[in-house]
Amino acid sequence: MADSILHLYSQLEPDGWRERVGFSPEVEEANRRLYAPGITDAEAEQALGTWLQKHQPCLFGRIAAKLDGISYCILREADLERPDEFIKDKIQAARLAWTRDGFDGKKSALIILAVSPRIGNALPGPTMRELARRLCHLYLEEDIETDYAHLEQIYLQKPGARMTTWKWFAGVNYFCAQGDKRWWQDHRIPGGMAFSVNSVGHLVKSGMIAKAMNELDGLTGAPNEDYPEAKIDSLAKALDLAMRTIDKASVAVSGKATELLPLPDDHSELPIPECPVKLSDAMLDKNFCEYRGRYHTDHTLPSEYFLPGIERPDGLKVHSLDFTYLFHKSITNPDFKLMGEGHQIRRIDGDDGFALTFNERRYLQLKQLTGEEEEGLISEHTRLRIALGR
Repeated sequence: MADSILHLYSQLEPDGWRERVGFSPEVEEANRRLYAPGITDAEAEQALGTWLQKHQPCLFGRIAAKLDGISYCILREADLERPDEFIKDKIQAARLAWTRDGFDGKKSALIILAVSPRIGNALPGPTMRELARRLCHLYLEEDIETDYAHLEQIYLQKPGARMTTWKWFAGVNYFCAQGDKRWWQDHRIPGGMAFSVNSVGHLVKSGMIAKAMNELDGLTGAPNEDYPEAKIDSLAKALDLAMRTIDKASVAVSGKATELLPLPDDHSELPIPECPVKLSDAMLDKNFCEYRGRYHTDHTLPSEYFLPGIERPDGLKVHSLDFTYLFHKSITNPDFKLMGEGHQIRRIDGDDGFALTFNERRYLQLKQLTGEEEEGLISEHTRLRIALGR
């Protein structure tokens, strides 16, 4: 039987190095607000959102925070001392609320933050790793492995009688206050430890719908339905932002943990020889298909984050990482459909309104031919049905 959150939490060791050097001023200020006695969930969300807007290196995260596109689940020290079932119920309630808001195009990101000075000041190590695994298990309800990309699902419905609905897979990533001033600083967060999911594909398509609906309201004089402001309404913009995010990685104690690569002299070496979108001037000479990471940006729990050292240890693997999920539409690149463009999962059909379209079935047949796992019907998407009360 896995150790409980309370047991693991009680076994955390303080980090002597942290006691000596403290946190960066911006993290220290956010910690002060998050640790304030009597702070409400709304105040904690505001404090975290303010920090994300200014200090989150991921430009998608900054934009989502500014547009109120993030749902939050705040776990307090008192929550962490309750039974695991209580913690799980609180997380799943927030997850269902996020699923409903995502379906309506209001939220594209979710952050589960365990606020605790004990966690923030703890020594990275096996106990912290097991605490993170256990908390992520209560969230995703599956076995959690280090150095593996665990995925979340988010849905979006287009307004209209056909009720067209898409699904995206999105990576779940770990952030922790312990990253501050360490080599993996881009995955720091104030307050404690967090799990974050941010679907770029959902953010783009919900932005497209919001822009179109706001324009329609203006053209027809219809009452404004308060669709969120659209800042990213194309995957082309998303590619440029993704590249700029990698380029703006923190210059931490061991240098940048992610970096762009130059374009090869022979463009035929790339999956797509010419970039299909117009990039900003600063990105024109950069490789738009892959970049380099000194940790794997898709892995939910990189094992390197749970080593106590400050600098990046010698001998760790350097990873070649992918941008093509944002633009390369090919049956050999299913991530474009499943994480970028979105996979259509519903049309009106029968009493329950849930079925695969003909094109979906053809797509899934082709996926089977290339060895990809087949998608299920929307009727199998239990969390979405519960979230919508159906």
